[in-house]
Amino acid sequence: MKDIVGSPGTWGGLALRVSQVVCAAGSLVVMSSAYGFSNYSAFCYLILQMLLQLIWSFMLACIDIHSLRTNWDLHRIGNVYKYVIGDWIMAMGSLAAASSSVAVAIFLTTDVEFCRVYPYLSCSRYTVSVILASMAWSFTAASAGSTFWLLVSLCDSAWNI
Repeated sequence: MKDIVGSPGTWGGLALRVSQVVCAAGSLVVMSSAYGFSNYSAFCYLILQMLLQLIWSFMLACIDIHSLRTNWDLHRIGNVYKYVIGDWIMAMGSLAAASSSVAVAIFLTTDVEFCRVYPYLSCSRYTVSVILASMAWSFTAASAGSTFWLLVSLCDSAWNI
């Protein structure tokens, strides 16, 4: 089995998890501080998904730190299945939240020009939050891909005994 960049228990995996935590927390804070976000269900869903992403990624970052400090091998099929399922669920939820929020932000700023008509709306904060959520999704997708690749590698080596 090869070492896969970004897999659980490696420095690359920890970097991906920390990046997910930072982007999800930034998106959550910026959207929560924006005026009028609760009027749009896509933004409320974005807050919920980024909160879930923050909890999941922080928990796995702590496990990665512990694994790196104690040389605990996380590359077992039973562990990797849990990572794969959780990462893919989080990736799909983050993609849905970011995409729907992008659509609403574009609708407000460009299509109906609510941001120009109603200057009290925090359209720039909506945009920053959506960008951070999209970045969190990209890091989650990279982590999900590397973890899935690790699972395939582990299953392949298990079948070739």
